[in-house]
Amino acid sequence: MTNRIETIINNFDRFDSYLSGKIARDIEENRKGQFVINFKSTDGEALSDVHVRVKQKKHAFRFGCNTFYLDQFEDEERRRLYREHFKNLFNYAVVPFYWDTLEPEQGKPRFESDSRFVSRRPPIDTIIQFCEENKIRAKGHCLVYNSFQPQWISDDNEVLKRQITKRIGEIAKKYEDRIFDFDVINEMITVYKNAYVGNGERNLQITDEPDHEKWAFDTCRRYFPNANLYWNEGMFETFGTHYKGFRSFYYLMIEKMLRDGVKIDGLGMQYHANAPKETADIKLAKVCNPLRIIDVLERYGDFKLPIHISEVSIPSYSNESHDEELQAELTERLFKLWFSSRSCEAIVWWNFCDNTAYQSENVYHSGLLRYDCSKKPVYEAIDRLINKEWNTSFEKTVTGQLRFSGFYGDYEIEVEHQGKKSVTELSLRRDNTGYDNRLCDFRAKDIVL
Repeated sequence: MTNRIETIINNFDRFDSYLSGKIARDIEENRKGQFVINFKSTDGEALSDVHVRVKQKKHAFRFGCNTFYLDQFEDEERRRLYREHFKNLFNYAVVPFYWDTLEPEQGKPRFESDSRFVSRRPPIDTIIQFCEENKIRAKGHCLVYNSFQPQWISDDNEVLKRQITKRIGEIAKKYEDRIFDFDVINEMITVYKNAYVGNGERNLQITDEPDHEKWAFDTCRRYFPNANLYWNEGMFETFGTHYKGFRSFYYLMIEKMLRDGVKIDGLGMQYHANAPKETADIKLAKVCNPLRIIDVLERYGDFKLPIHISEVSIPSYSNESHDEELQAELTERLFKLWFSSRSCEAIVWWNFCDNTAYQSENVYHSGLLRYDCSKKPVYEAIDRLINKEWNTSFEKTVTGQLRFSGFYGDYEIEVEHQGKKSVTELSLRRDNTGYDNRLCDFRAKDIVL
């Protein structure tokens, strides 16, 4: 069977004469800064003949994935490979707070690492410990979702709101100083009366209250006053068939929420580009069109809120080499386009390994790893972008000062001068570097030997 992802790639490349230059310019403008480091003696004198090694350790941009299969494999070797491959790529991790599996029995949430096993739902403490050990930022997903509820919740709206408020308070008490990003609501979609058990999985009846979204954000804000709170929305509403520019449901709802004084800190846009292999080029023609992607990001950029490409699935359909190579080629093109956008703050892959997705989604083979945790070409492509092409590392001998253009992120600066060595860690960000009009120059960091 022909893999029609090839047609999508060819259509994408029709715009290369425009895209290649735009992406390069936008990456330079939006993802990089001008950095200055002064090398001084203890008495403030500039040092000459300083040998400097600059090594970027982490990106400021958030490259992430969900952690739903962390320590889920039966054998230790795949557990080890999953962890190693994850931390090599990602500085961002999505933590599952789905209510049905977090608290299947009322009053007994599965926070602790020794909690009973649930497929695709590792205990929260296990994930947080992994993140903290590897300096990976965590994002909770999600707090007030209209799906995946435990059986014991009330069918009385007022009682249910008290139950949800209690849940949020318990999560805040345990994790408010460890998790600083949360999806508050997820996949509201345009279908009215979507909240009842008889209509698919949507089974949170308070969803149909007119002020539901505001209530959810206001409640979460009370318990997480310093966290970043996001609205995460499905692909149909963002890049897909329901997108109508500033007349889109999602756009209008965000506009209304902000007008009503609700503090939303960022927007999530899913990108599950899964479609049957034989019709992929037709079903994904719009969502994989680079001009449409640019339009979506520019339109939602009106709100001046960071955008997360929040749930990325790109199919390979099989582990045949040709299929896997096409997955890698399309993914690389999309990553470059998303990374170049000023509005984007994060790209989050959704299922790290093949055959670990939700139910029927496994047919698409959308993982970065095969089920044995070996690397697919798509993993290698992303690794090349994050750790090589988009990495600033070099060494140079300078006098007094080093000026360079680099990607925003965390750096290790190794300095050697007249036999003396030092290693300094610097965080170089848009808000702590760049031009200072009082100096008529760039702000500088000092390293003293």
